[in-house]
Amino acid sequence: MAFDATLVCNNILKRAFEEDVPVTPMKLQKILYFVASEYAKDTGSPLLREPFQQWQYGPVVASVYSEFKPFGSGAIRRYGKDSQGKAYVVDEDQSGELREVLGRVWPVVKSQGAVQLSRITHLPGSAWRKAFDANEQYIDDADIRADESYRSMLGLA
Repeated sequence: MAFDATLVCNNILKRAFEEDVPVTPMKLQKILYFVASEYAKDTGSPLLREPFQQWQYGPVVASVYSEFKPFGSGAIRRYGKDSQGKAYVVDEDQSGELREVLGRVWPVVKSQGAVQLSRITHLPGSAWRKAFDANEQYIDDADIRADESYRSMLGLA
């Protein structure tokens, strides 16, 4: 089941706020990418309804960029909101797959900085690198699912 990207980001931010871990917009994008890749590996399906784009500093979901852009390079201090101004999360009791992936990815990324996570998304063989080398705007879902480049660096291998 594909989810709205802001909802998944709110699940990530919920963990960050509970543990008092600062997360910048750039760091959030990279965490979202690793969660999406792991989710796709586990389920065979894309995590998000919206595609990742190939931007200079790694994979980016445009709606997430727009939502959290006001924080610049500072820590995000609120949840993402819908068009009605309300904030929601994915019910992890209804999506055990997402809960399991977040439980696996969050502990290994929370202490890393945005720049380090960005460098990891740029590794040779990464889905971002393939899109960059091909001068593609969007990162292919199959490449995201197949991306193994980051796993050893994050201790997920």
